[in-house]
Amino acid sequence: MIKITRFLYIHFSLAPMLVLSYILGSQMTFFISFGVVLIHELSHLLCAVLLGVEVKTIVVLPFGMTIRLSQDLIKHPKKEIMVALAGPMSNVLMISIAQFFFKENVGNLNFYLFLVVNWANLLLNIIPVPPLDGGRILRAFLIKSSGLMNASRILQELSRFFIGIVLIMGVFILILTRGNPSLLIIGAFLIFSLTEEKRTSDLLIMNALINEKEKFKNRSLIPTSTLTINYRTPAHKVVKKLNLSTFYIVYIVDDNLKILKTATESDFIRAVKKNGYRVQSYQV
Repeated sequence: MIKITRFLYIHFSLAPMLVLSYILGSQMTFFISFGVVLIHELSHLLCAVLLGVEVKTIVVLPFGMTIRLSQDLIKHPKKEIMVALAGPMSNVLMISIAQFFFKENVGNLNFYLFLVVNWANLLLNIIPVPPLDGGRILRAFLIKSSGLMNASRILQELSRFFIGIVLIMGVFILILTRGNPSLLIIGAFLIFSLTEEKRTSDLLIMNALINEKEKFKNRSLIPTSTLTINYRTPAHKVVKKLNLSTFYIVYIVDDNLKILKTATESDFIRAVKKNGYRVQSYQV
């Protein structure tokens, strides 16, 4: 990559793509496609900046760009939803604006290409599978409603379901068009991405939960909740109930509901990390 500024890079493959588009006489097709995807990604960037999220790196690629943020938005579901939603909304806005110029551009192939690329970018990104925007939005909603651990499990199951639909549709399109494998390629990409997402998600979850002091970093007060569990309850069931916006105090009781001990979420996280998911609550 070519470094332009402290955080802006241009990928080496951009130059060959520009040369290739010139040789093939498809410069306008390249610039329209590049421009639509670039605006989509810039919308993510603008939203992140407005929300006070520091940008770490920006890499300009032949078909858009990738943005790496300094903070992990898995810890901030509301910000995650807003940043992820900004991209598809930019496509909706461009499509809406284009409708005002439709009559003047009937028969204009570049205008039709602009619409097609926008619709393709929009429909692809709203598929609810990470790392696509739809998957990021779904993950944020699941974190808010089900907690961090359950969100990861549910997201994996839902992602497999939606990838299955994409692959089935891909087979039909391959047959109907007699050779168009585009959806199958997208499905293969999503399978690979889901595997990477699972590895990354597990690591992020454990790091986020273990570093419980992060919750107190920028505020003196934090919402607190309590859980009451039987002493034979596996500790990992408590960990699955945790989230990053609430600190939990856990009462461990016997069969007669007598409190045997009081523990914090930190005790359970450390116990699971040290002894594995089979550790019982009375061992915390």
